[in-house]
Amino acid sequence: MNKAPLPLLDNGKLDLAQVKNGILLLTFDDGRFETWLPQLELFEKFNARATFFYDKEITAEAADSMKQLRSCGHSVGLHTINHKDALDITPEAYYAQYILPQVEQAEAHGVRDISFFAYPNNRHSEEFDTFLSQYFSRFRAGTKIKAPKGYWIADFEEPYVPLEELAGHKVMGGCGIGPFYETTQENLDDALEKAAFENKAVTFFSHAILSEAKTVHMAAATLEAMLEKAAGSGMVIAGFNELP
Repeated sequence: MNKAPLPLLDNGKLDLAQVKNGILLLTFDDGRFETWLPQLELFEKFNARATFFYDKEITAEAADSMKQLRSCGHSVGLHTINHKDALDITPEAYYAQYILPQVEQAEAHGVRDISFFAYPNNRHSEEFDTFLSQYFSRFRAGTKIKAPKGYWIADFEEPYVPLEELAGHKVMGGCGIGPFYETTQENLDDALEKAAFENKAVTFFSHAILSEAKTVHMAAATLEAMLEKAAGSGMVIAGFNELP
């Protein structure tokens, strides 16, 4: 188990010169905080941080969960107020109608400086990335891999980002985890081994964390197995806050 402190610079960002076995970036969508908070002890067990994205209204309860996640070192971001795909309207209208209300609600409950955004259904474009960059420093989308569900992740290069390219890599393309994506533990283990061996960053996304995996959600046992595999491989398990 890797219990060493994250190799951070004074500004709270990763000291990439000290990262020798890659970075695991776990992200979770749709504001399923009632399933995320019970896993905080598991994340702590492996000295792991993750990034959690909220859709729907930012209520007082949701904001409290954001504060709790942040207090435990995790990153939080937004995912639109109604899980609305980008591309159907202008970037300006998209931000005003579907993101700004969340920003205002979060600020009203004392949650400020939200710097990360996950595109609903991973739909985005360079135009949207450029416009929204004035509000967010980093995005989570999907990959452009054209392959059937259950594809072997380690066979592709796209999910893997060399550390020297991280600072300029604003859109992190993730691979989905859960029965809907037909991921297996062997597939995930191999994907993590590749990232560790090549010393690259790899991003995954899921939604709720459940006792039993369903559709687009992750099983708690899968999360624990991934954290154990990554930590055992010497990987840094970080959130978007720690990326340069």
